[in-house]
Amino acid sequence: MRKWMLRWNLPNLLSGLYLHIFFLVGSVCLACSDRTPEQMAAIMNCSKHERHTRNYDYMEGGDVRIRQLFSRTQWFLTIDEYGNINGTQDPTNCYSILEIRTVSEGGVLAIKGVKSQYYISMNRTGVLQGKKTYNENCNFKEVFLENYFNAYSSAKWTKQNGKEMFIALSQKGRPLRGRKTRKENISSHFIPMKCKEEDRRVD
Repeated sequence: MRKWMLRWNLPNLLSGLYLHIFFLVGSVCLACSDRTPEQMAAIMNCSKHERHTRNYDYMEGGDVRIRQLFSRTQWFLTIDEYGNINGTQDPTNCYSILEIRTVSEGGVLAIKGVKSQYYISMNRTGVLQGKKTYNENCNFKEVFLENYFNAYSSAKWTKQNGKEMFIALSQKGRPLRGRKTRKENISSHFIPMKCKEEDRRVD
């Protein structure tokens, strides 16, 4: 009797198992079909080292990125038509659209307002100002931080103690003198945000 029941139940168990596998595979395929290739690649390649993998290709060959720099103090960095550097909380402000161009290896770059055509520069005392003509004061080193933010330090000038001076916006959206900045301060932390196509028009 037991042998007969085992023979009778075995096909049913196997067909149930196949059916379960079929639905499982189907649900996975359905979930994956809604994702872009980039999202799928990110999922498939996800690992504990993922946070440290960044694209450094733009650092060579004078690559140019059009970005907005959004500060951790909740301000967008702007360079207006007079070369004044400030912060705005209006994401559509045309003076917040910046051209970030690699000028040499090691993450050294220049930042220019697309609308104003002024470069961000830092002088010996750490004061930020706009310059129409590019020079060494306009060079900044891009530093990737562990918290996914970036910091931008003067490639030419340092404090008297040899420590770096950074581009920074205060809690009120005002530029800070480089001598008062530190890499650890949130005022020095920025996220380079891609601009939407309609936001790139600055006419």
